Amino acid sequence: MKRNIFLLFVMVFFCGACADFLDMPPKNTKVVYTISDVRDAMSTLLFATTSSSYCKGYVSNGVRFNDEYVQYPFTRRNNVSSILYTNDLDMVNFLFDDFANPARGGQNFVKEYGEIKNWEGYLFPSELWKEVFVSIGYINMVLKDLENVPDYNKTDGERISGEARVMRAYYLLRLNQLFAPYDKNEYGIPFNFDADVVQGGKRWKQTDLYAKLIGEIMDVLAYETVPDEAWNIFFNKRIIYAILAQTYQFKAESCAAEDDDWSKAEYYAKEARKNERVENTVDEQFELTTVPFGKGTTKPHKFALLRFAIYAYGGNDYAPWGRPEQLLVQCPSEELYGLYDANDIRREVYFKEIDGKIYVTRWQATDDHSANDVHVLFRYSDLMLIEAEALARQGKDGALELLNEFKRSKIPGYTGYTGNDVIGEILKERRKEFAYEEQMNWLDMKRTGVKVTRQAKDEATNEVKTYTLESDDYRYTFPLPADYELMYNNIPQNPGWK
Repeated sequence: MKRNIFLLFVMVFFCGACADFLDMPPKNTKVVYTISDVRDAMSTLLFATTSSSYCKGYVSNGVRFNDEYVQYPFTRRNNVSSILYTNDLDMVNFLFDDFANPARGGQNFVKEYGEIKNWEGYLFPSELWKEVFVSIGYINMVLKDLENVPDYNKTDGERISGEARVMRAYYLLRLNQLFAPYDKNEYGIPFNFDADVVQGGKRWKQTDLYAKLIGEIMDVLAYETVPDEAWNIFFNKRIIYAILAQTYQFKAESCAAEDDDWSKAEYYAKEARKNERVENTVDEQFELTTVPFGKGTTKPHKFALLRFAIYAYGGNDYAPWGRPEQLLVQCPSEELYGLYDANDIRREVYFKEIDGKIYVTRWQATDDHSANDVHVLFRYSDLMLIEAEALARQGKDGALELLNEFKRSKIPGYTGYTGNDVIGEILKERRKEFAYEEQMNWLDMKRTGVKVTRQAKDEATNEVKTYTLESDDYRYTFPLPADYELMYNNIPQNPGWK
């Protein structure tokens, strides 16, 4: 972890910087915290995670920690940036500027676009890294205090630590997926669980990193305490299983792979889904990413294990996509749109044709669905496709049956897959299902080594140029931020990056 971040975390202990929003005495007095105090501190993090808006400029009811806003790190601004890494948008026309408000139509993402069009982003990875470690440091603080309370009781203690440890492990696992090379074991991300340590940590071997973080999750699974459904979010057995399923799927072909990764991905995906069906109507597909105005979480949602319904400034304010009361802006890549059957329910939900042109509507409000800032973290569709892929990778029976069940849910009247590339068809369904959602498609591209060629506009000259990302390209791994990590920590940068 970043040395100056942890130094600031330690300063919180001695200077009482968090007292403003926790109403706690400063740590430079001889104060003994109670378990109620620690629960309140964790409640503050949960509130910040599920009730903050998409970026620092519009944080509603924001919680500040070390002079930074605490929020769900993979904000929708970060989500837009991650979508630019995929081949799912018409990149030539992303910087649409016909609105009276120049922030619409991608103009608010000029800097990110300028870097990411050739997969050479620095700004987005730097912001994401910082936002994750603000939450990690806060969690370290909570767990440190929990160790020292005089009135510890197992029920409250395991609900607090279960929530904190699973959330921390999930964030770090996702960060490793983005910032560690898929094929270089020595280049796992650095991290530190000790809130009192101010020096930066060394990079972990990815084999050791997975062992540590999966071990954290397995420890929580062994807890005897029943979660508080009105309070806990990540301390939930089905959500923990979903995290493990995603982890083993990504790990299975990496430098940290073990022989039983795919069998574990299969097991945990099946246990998390418990035979729940996936969305099979237009209305159900809409419900995943459009919800009524308001704050809160739905856990579990009817069609998702966990989704955050986070307050959005002025309704659906996904700026690059335009606003439904004005006009649509962004268009899918021809390649992506061509993958959908004409009667696929996702084609109706994700896109709209106007005057012969196809636009992205994935994040737009409709007459029947008010929009909000939504993060869907774990979905039955993901779990079904993880299980299907795991079966196919192991050469087991059942993969084709699950694939056909999934495709029948999305394509009315579908009769069955007759090709000979079941894994390829599963991956194609993943791309179609998770278009414009979190970092899902980018991570699938990274773990499967897709070669991508696309056109984008040079924002300085307005010239359309062709860019290529090779299957084993170093740009599949984000650079460690120089300002938030390398400046304070004597560790190597990811290969290929300056």
